[in-house]
Amino acid sequence: MPAPAPPTLEHGPAGDGARPPASPAGAAAAPARHPLRRHLRLALLLLPWLLAMGLGFPLLWQQMRQTFDSPVQRARELALFQAASVAGRVIDSVRNDVRFLEAVSTLDDDGAALASDSDTARLMLAFARGAPSYDHLRLVDADGRERLRVDYTAGPSPGLYAAPGVAVARNRALAPPDRLQNARNHIDFDRVSHLPQGEVYLSGFELRPAVDGRPPQPVLRATAARFDGETLRGAVSLELLANDLLERIVALGRSHHVELFVAHPDGRWIRGPEPGRDWSATVAETDPGLWAAMQAQGDGLYRGAEGRGSGGEWTFRHFGLARELGAAAPPPPPASPEPRLLLVARADRLSTAWEGWRWQLPLAACMAAALLAAVVLSSQLLRSLRADARHTRALHQANRALTIANDNLRSVQDDLARAARLSSLGLMVAGVAHELNTPLGSATLALSTARQELDMLAARLQQGLRRSDLDRYVAMSDGAMQTVADAVRRAAGLVQRFKQVAVDRTSMQRRVFDLGQIVLDADPRLRHWPAGGTVDLQLLLPPGLEMDSYPGPLEQAVSNLLDNAVLHAFGAQGTGTIVVEVAADGPDHVRIRVADDGAGIPAADLPQIFDPFFTTRRHAGGTGLGLHIVHQIVADVLGGTLRADSPVPDGLPAPGRGTVFTVRLPRRAPERPGAAAPAAHS
Repeated sequence: MPAPAPPTLEHGPAGDGARPPASPAGAAAAPARHPLRRHLRLALLLLPWLLAMGLGFPLLWQQMRQTFDSPVQRARELALFQAASVAGRVIDSVRNDVRFLEAVSTLDDDGAALASDSDTARLMLAFARGAPSYDHLRLVDADGRERLRVDYTAGPSPGLYAAPGVAVARNRALAPPDRLQNARNHIDFDRVSHLPQGEVYLSGFELRPAVDGRPPQPVLRATAARFDGETLRGAVSLELLANDLLERIVALGRSHHVELFVAHPDGRWIRGPEPGRDWSATVAETDPGLWAAMQAQGDGLYRGAEGRGSGGEWTFRHFGLARELGAAAPPPPPASPEPRLLLVARADRLSTAWEGWRWQLPLAACMAAALLAAVVLSSQLLRSLRADARHTRALHQANRALTIANDNLRSVQDDLARAARLSSLGLMVAGVAHELNTPLGSATLALSTARQELDMLAARLQQGLRRSDLDRYVAMSDGAMQTVADAVRRAAGLVQRFKQVAVDRTSMQRRVFDLGQIVLDADPRLRHWPAGGTVDLQLLLPPGLEMDSYPGPLEQAVSNLLDNAVLHAFGAQGTGTIVVEVAADGPDHVRIRVADDGAGIPAADLPQIFDPFFTTRRHAGGTGLGLHIVHQIVADVLGGTLRADSPVPDGLPAPGRGTVFTVRLPRRAPERPGAAAPAAHS
């Protein structure tokens, strides 16, 4: 193929020299005029990521917060539950103890103090010594006067009385009779007197003032009324020193890594967050919002306001003493305190912040990394889009240059094709003239000789014709006429061959046929090969290879290939074998081979065997058109390829010698304008 014309030159329609191509700026201007498209593409590429981050990260943040806050909240709830359970068990034990004392104590009607050696005194003193958490065990009569009291003491001291022979042990002693007092108001005797038999009155937690050198202590008082039938005979009361209980509650909080506090129903801290301010500091002082939430919600959760000094998250529970323990007391008077506690758990600000930062920092880092990745990706995408725009402009320019070069190449190829057609036509004309010149020259010479003999015969007639002259003229005329007849016949054969070269495409009929049958019909010799000859024939024609093509040209091509093998493969007296084979070549093609094991074709002649008028047997009457006609039919009419191999390749009959012609055809021939429609299978 000729080299393409330089892309910088363009041929004019009339070949008027070269001119520079049109500027490609117009083609490149289109991408440059639309930078908005690049930004729109970038936005579309980033939109899913932005939506994922904009919606996914807040949801993930909320989910992570719930996930990490839940264990802390559960820890506070568990601490409050266990604290309530501990308090409930302690208070239940107190109620059972006071019921026990009420059941085993006796009281005379004389109004005097019980003797220290009485069974009741001994029992209550022994009980007090075995229960160091109690103080001030009292036995009062129906008027509320103390008939017996056991006090806590640091040791024997003046004014405290011990029975003769009974040592003061475990810091418990009976109060002397002169120190007994009216305890009606002290133990809320009016409320106790209204209790049903068997019920226990529980006071709220109170701070008992300092007495006998002991600091103020929180106490809880339990009182049970004594009845004789339906008659009130008095009451038994004991005071629980609540410090141990409160410390156990606080220790429970530490075991759960939370802070547990106890508040009085009136809002004072019994055990509060400010050391040294128990019973004086109030919840409202610590955080007004917390106190408002306690009053409004009952049990609930409160997140401390930043900047108020409290901070953290609070969980609180109202612990009703009578309600929790099932005491069925009548409604208290308006001025009396409700027997209940407020249990409060707090996750302090530092621990809450640390728990939050444990997940917030990694998640924030992931969010920042994702945002940074999005920014980097955006930058890379933008650079890629810009580079893509530059490449697009370059491709537009290159495409335009290639279009110009292709147009130039087509123009050159058209010129070359015209030149080739003219050259081929010249060669064809020269070949036709050369081939026809020989028979026509022979005929002309014979006619000229006949004319001369005829003139001589006419002269003899005037002089006197002899029989020998007439015989000589007849013999000469017969030879001349035979020569002319041979020349005309040869010229007619040449004309017929030329007609085959320029076969009329519109006269070919297309139909569906069996390839093996068409090959057999291509030449009568294939059905009736002469037996006993020097050349054997092998036919490998499997049935069922259907084609939709032109059987006439195909038969002509096969016949020419067979003639070529018979005439050229073996010489005048040679022996050998010709193989004609058809086979499928994939689902859409078939293959026809005509092979021989003869002399083969010289390597120097192989490139020319399909050229018109090329022959090695011109002296024997060869025209050099047979293989040219086959090649033209296979390539131009049947849409296939023709290949010659000599010697025969390995894998084929008679490898290493002879010649094989391979025709590869499509099962369905290409459509040709004006060709007849396919006929039915025959």
